[in-house]
Amino acid sequence: MPAGITGRELDVDALDELKGLNRETAERVAKHMVAAFALEAENPEASQGHAKYAARIGGRIGVVRETYGILAYRAGDYATAVRELRTALRITGRCDVLPMIADSERGLGRPERALDLAASDDASGMGADAAIELMIVVAGAYADTGDIQTALRTLEIPALRHKVDGRWQVRLWVAYADLLERADRTDEARRWLTLAADTDTEGLTDAAERLGRPTPSQAPEPSWEDDEQILVVDAFEEEIDEGQEPETQDPSEQEPGDEQEPEPKEPSETEDGDEPQAEPELVTTPDSAAEDAR
Repeated sequence: MPAGITGRELDVDALDELKGLNRETAERVAKHMVAAFALEAENPEASQGHAKYAARIGGRIGVVRETYGILAYRAGDYATAVRELRTALRITGRCDVLPMIADSERGLGRPERALDLAASDDASGMGADAAIELMIVVAGAYADTGDIQTALRTLEIPALRHKVDGRWQVRLWVAYADLLERADRTDEARRWLTLAADTDTEGLTDAAERLGRPTPSQAPEPSWEDDEQILVVDAFEEEIDEGQEPETQDPSEQEPGDEQEPEPKEPSETEDGDEPQAEPELVTTPDSAAEDAR
């Protein structure tokens, strides 16, 4: 492992969880977790290799399984994501992974399982942001079954028109716009998408790109006053004001002399196994992985 990665780039909580391993193993796992996040954008395959290796040798630690599951989810490997995130949930009890599990079930063509997850006891333990994300997934699951009106009603929650913890929920707006489009309510869909593009200064959505605008550079969110919130609500109630009824409804480079090592076996759901003979090679040494590492 190159000297540029020490493993100490992980956040304090993750490092604390790794104390359940012996010191040498914890250090190795931490380095591979940092490498996995650092390589995610430029070399997803290598990133997955590092995450898998970390889970292989530190598989009884929740944050390790969670890391592998999150990276698998973002790479579109939904079967691995479901397995790893469910295991992480059992180990840690952290419910905020539920939206990713549910969305992975949708990705596997099982929207009914996503709906079951939303109705489970675990869902009651989520924070506000995760709960909103789960509602977006649930709405998508209803849409997968062809029930667009129920999908729309699922997203017609207070967070659609009010800030949550001082922030507008731009991802919720885009999801709502997508469903309006599917319901042939094109003008309304464009207005919600435009509102998202105007408000999303952090690049959380593709709203600007879809409207043909430049991608916004990240900037602090404007501190709007309450009267501006009222204007947002009023802007989307024109139909009601007019007397209309609202609807409810190159292959990886290697250092000279490096050889391709065999891929480690998949981790089991509950225990560590024998360590593999070789660790995956880093393709590049990141300048800094602290921001993306957990």
